[in-house]
Amino acid sequence: MTENKKPLLVIEGGSGSGKTTAIKGIREYLQDWKFFREPGGTDYGELLRTAVQETHGIEIDPMAAFLTYSASRANLINTRVIPILEGLREGKGVLLDRYWFSSYAYQSSEKVDKAIIVAVSKIATKGLMPDLVLHYDLAPELAMVRKMNCDDKDRYDMKELAFHSRVRDAYLELSVKYPDFWRVIDVSQSIPKVLDDSLVTLKEFGLI
Repeated sequence: MTENKKPLLVIEGGSGSGKTTAIKGIREYLQDWKFFREPGGTDYGELLRTAVQETHGIEIDPMAAFLTYSASRANLINTRVIPILEGLREGKGVLLDRYWFSSYAYQSSEKVDKAIIVAVSKIATKGLMPDLVLHYDLAPELAMVRKMNCDDKDRYDMKELAFHSRVRDAYLELSVKYPDFWRVIDVSQSIPKVLDDSLVTLKEFGLI
């Protein structure tokens, strides 16, 4: 993949990490950017999101879930994100709520091989990597208390604490693997401090 003409910012974090709140604050400073969520972002992707992620009680094999997410991701990246980054569609940049790093964290925690996740994800996204990842990090014990007080929960949110600990470990592993563009934000702080740390990092990378 050649260097992007426009920037790609990815937001990552485990369940209950405050990622959604942070995105709302960040978007105030990126109003000319296009925003998409994963899974989803396209009509096709939203159908897949409902099928694989909601709490409908249907048994879903972890590998099947990963491949479904990858299909949604491939459609979003190839029909929306890459055309924007290459200047073929409107938008100053792209803000993604999750990317294939989420599959690395979540599906590997369900015992899908990490090497397979990386290889398939590179194919699905044509090797597209972000300019910056903001990873909102919180101890799972605290995150689960936050999430259980929310009405909006998917099937992953309902999993045991040990699962969420594995997810966090996988995210922190990625932070070591990609130090050039991965920044960890401590969300045990106040909401204003979390936003301030986020904006400082965006400025550091020249995104605002």
